[in-house]
Amino acid sequence: MHMYEHITNGLDKMSANQEDTMYRIYTEVEEKKLRRKFDKQLKKMDTQEKHKHKEVYELWEYAFKKIQE
Repeated sequence: MHMYEHITNGLDKMSANQEDTMYRIYTEVEEKKLRRKFDKQLKKMDTQEKHKHKEVYELWEYAFKKIQE
């Protein structure tokens, strides 16, 4: 799933803090030109059972952390 699809899925359920977190991650991904890596990590996570029930912002936080390592 592309990173922009994650933004729109479940957006109405997020708190302001969660939206801020996603915006910060989005901004850093774009500024550091990490979109390809970030999208690849999110796609990988889509097939992993342990991520199945996570909220969108949790997926983004995890993916962002993983590509920073």
